[in-house]
Amino acid sequence: KATVSVLNCVQQVPPVRLRDSAGRCDVRVAPRMILSVQRCASAFAAAGHCHAAHAQRRWYGPSSFDLGPRKLPDGLSDVDVANHLRWTLGKVSRPRKNSRQAEQLSRALLADMKMLKEKGYQVGSMAHTQAVNLLARWGREWDARDLLDEMKRKKLVETSEPYENLIKAYALLGDMATVQSVIKEMQQMQLPVTRQAYNYVLLGFARRGERQHALQLLQAMEQQQLQPDRQSYIFAIGSCQKYSDAREIFDKMSEKGIQYSDRCFDALMKVCDRAGDAESAMVVLNDSSEYGMQPSAEIYNKVMQLHLRPLNFTAVAGLYRSMREQHVTPDFITYCVFLRACKLSCVGDAAADARPVAIAEAALQQARVDGVDHREVYRELLSLYNKVGNSGKAEEITAVMLNTPPADQASVDVYS
Repeated sequence: KATVSVLNCVQQVPPVRLRDSAGRCDVRVAPRMILSVQRCASAFAAAGHCHAAHAQRRWYGPSSFDLGPRKLPDGLSDVDVANHLRWTLGKVSRPRKNSRQAEQLSRALLADMKMLKEKGYQVGSMAHTQAVNLLARWGREWDARDLLDEMKRKKLVETSEPYENLIKAYALLGDMATVQSVIKEMQQMQLPVTRQAYNYVLLGFARRGERQHALQLLQAMEQQQLQPDRQSYIFAIGSCQKYSDAREIFDKMSEKGIQYSDRCFDALMKVCDRAGDAESAMVVLNDSSEYGMQPSAEIYNKVMQLHLRPLNFTAVAGLYRSMREQHVTPDFITYCVFLRACKLSCVGDAAADARPVAIAEAALQQARVDGVDHREVYRELLSLYNKVGNSGKAEEITAVMLNTPPADQASVDVYS
């Protein structure tokens, strides 16, 4: 009955409109995305205020939401408060780390917890753990550290989870000295150092490129009867600087009988990309197909980019054709890389440059069919026309480019 009630309630509520950090544009959030059906019992208790919280919140306000005339339901448990913090701040808000938005959201989170305590709601171990998780995710590890110290004073630390979140935050910064101190603190409190905590340490070694330390930690995990899982080996692969070293760890994972996944080959591909090893990247691409994996457009894009330095136009064109044959839909990065390869193959001779220009124009037509003719794609073609000295085509593309929307910022950052 609770599940049906929640779904009926959600279906009747229109999509919520939120402002971004600068107040420039609206972000539409479907109500279905706000509530978790799998955690229906807790979500049902919070259903009375969840939508109002999203609708009334402001990024830079003193709190993440204003209750106004509406009140929270009586009798919310610690689990309900934890889910409230998760849904009103965690699921919708994904600021850049250490940004102004992250700072304001951390203040809003702490203000919400203070308000809930003053109103007499249970803000216990789970709610504090969820808050530490959010602060660590936003790159506010010092706030997470302070909140964890408060949990220790109030004797609210019941599991290793808040420490795991803090370890992840410091590991992403590559601050391995602090990571080690956090692990020692866990051991002093007689909390189990879980496989997940060790995985986050491996993540830190991957960030710093410390392969030897990663291998030693894998061995230590086995000695402590904590068998490394697939994520452990993926992070260990990420710590390598050469493909041969990464392949050695990959083969060891195979010997342990651990199932492959796309992320394993993504990790190998990142090593090849870091080393500029186009030949090994082709090996990884072929192996992923042999192991029954469907290479993603991202993997194809990385291999194509590696063949730009130095330029191997035949290989780039072959990879583009292979994507079509494997029914992998190219994205805007694919077309940008392909058009750049066409530009680099131009030598300044009108007769010799006619073929790459024609290939580039055909690729643009296909990009329009695929619906990925973003501004960045036209910019690459404009650069090609400028190189071959075709001012007429350049003016036409410029006019079209000004009326074409750009790709999403995250994809542009990846391409850059």
